Amino acid sequence: MTMGSRVLWLLRVLVVSSLLTSCVSIPESSDVQPGRGMNAPEGSGLINNVPPGPSPGQSQVEVVQGFYGAMLAYPQTSALAREFLAPKAAARWSPRGLHVYEEQELVENARGVSLLARLVGEVDERGSWTSLSPSRVGLTTNLRLRQVEQEWRIVNPPTGTYVSREYFDRYYDPFSLYFMDPTRTVLTPDPVYLLLGETTATALVSGLLKGPTRRLAPVVSVSTPRETQIDVSVSISDSGVAELPLSEDFLQLSPEDHQLFAAQLTWTLRQVPEIEQITVSVDGSEIEVPGVGKVFGVDEFAGFDPAGFAPSQTLFALGRNGLVQVTENATSVASAASPNGGLVRSAAVSIAGTLAATVSADGASVVVTSLSGDTTGGVGGTWFKKGTDLLKPSWDVHDVLWLVDRTPKGSTIYAGAQEGMHEVRAPGLNGVAIESFAVSRDGVRLAAIVRKGKTSRLVIALINRDPQRPDRVALEPPTPVQGQGFALANGSNLAWASPTTVVALTAAEGGMPEPVEIAVDGSSQSETGGFLPAKPVTVAAGPNDDAPVTFGTANGRIYVRSPDLLWLPFGGSQRLRTPFYPG
Repeated sequence: MTMGSRVLWLLRVLVVSSLLTSCVSIPESSDVQPGRGMNAPEGSGLINNVPPGPSPGQSQVEVVQGFYGAMLAYPQTSALAREFLAPKAAARWSPRGLHVYEEQELVENARGVSLLARLVGEVDERGSWTSLSPSRVGLTTNLRLRQVEQEWRIVNPPTGTYVSREYFDRYYDPFSLYFMDPTRTVLTPDPVYLLLGETTATALVSGLLKGPTRRLAPVVSVSTPRETQIDVSVSISDSGVAELPLSEDFLQLSPEDHQLFAAQLTWTLRQVPEIEQITVSVDGSEIEVPGVGKVFGVDEFAGFDPAGFAPSQTLFALGRNGLVQVTENATSVASAASPNGGLVRSAAVSIAGTLAATVSADGASVVVTSLSGDTTGGVGGTWFKKGTDLLKPSWDVHDVLWLVDRTPKGSTIYAGAQEGMHEVRAPGLNGVAIESFAVSRDGVRLAAIVRKGKTSRLVIALINRDPQRPDRVALEPPTPVQGQGFALANGSNLAWASPTTVVALTAAEGGMPEPVEIAVDGSSQSETGGFLPAKPVTVAAGPNDDAPVTFGTANGRIYVRSPDLLWLPFGGSQRLRTPFYPG
């Protein structure tokens, strides 16, 4: 039994044993039917879900059941749920804030009706998902009812909207709002969940104008004035042009900020399939965006890609003679030196594919060499020495190298460039047992697997960066990723599969480890699929579909995931270990 199930079971026993007279489950969806003037967007593929309102003579349990069922309406409306509330309660009830459950049960008792629920997560007003810790998944709410004109009505409804996981998965989708990093040279995603429908594009642009969510706000740059708003809504023409009418405050932006905001728009609105081009207007006049004109495509501004560039699709590994570049049937030796001429413990290649950092076999030093053969830049040499137990390094898009050194007193994090490495201020991470780490390619998040006792957990820390000196960094306190139903395998390593997801090895008790993709907000975990032909010991992931998930085995074999979810041997007959992509 999982922790969440144990909590729910305990709540159920306590309430039922003392108060039970009858119980009923709340449906996870309501009858699909036309009605009451609510229509799903034409051509959206989304089906109306219109639950019934209250009917005469309903019992207390039926009224409460109807109240929660009403919150499963699509398109969403609070009016239907208010019909089940007493007048004063209906006037003050707020549906703001979304609570997602997987199990829910009602128990009638002497004081009214008790709600038992197993919550999965919460979505705030900005769309940010929060997975719940095991101590919060069990919910009990005591609802009181009184008669209004001889019909039972709820007097103390809980704040917020409660929907089933089935409803949430059907009518909500994950999106990202895109903001500039502090250097204003790369975009970074801010994950949100939005209700699907005709207003999705408007909600995305409104989110951009409001700025980053609370989580990301400390570490990104904002280019638009806070006062800027959408006049009316975003409209999409039959030819795929999104027209954004903005308020006059937008005219305060400099030409450079107009261009940067246009980059944010293209990456944010390209997630809406119907949109192919964008135009921005103020008082009916289209705005000229430097470099792209008044109408620009969603594929503009590719240079701000947070996932990296073409070289980051190349697969590397460690062979008998050090770093190698892996191809389908063979490998080629990369021009990277081994520290002190010895064996290599681990290595990392910069996102541009030009630099390689290799860790000595004793885990004490790191040598950086040029993969292009150009030694005129002076980047080569020993960047770090006198380490104790260095983990696999990581690079970000600014050619900043990140290291974690594990010592008897706990881990210490370092970062730097050719000018030198320095210790990173990392509250909540320095001094703890870090098993693996990786920095996102956009340089905004650090993911780490930390161990306490016998338990490993995944955490995400945001990176503060000096806009003028990208190598000057510090970390925000880490946030645990509260996943539902996954346990990290012992010794698992991390790899970024996208700017908002990581891949790690997870394992059920006694089972074989398998690669699982995990969202940084904990909202989803998905198996990478396919029958595993061997036991993975390390895992690698690239920035897009052209760089498939890969794993390495203890006996020196590499397997890559094909588009049809088959794990195929890769790299020929040479024994290889620890496959990885640049980053």
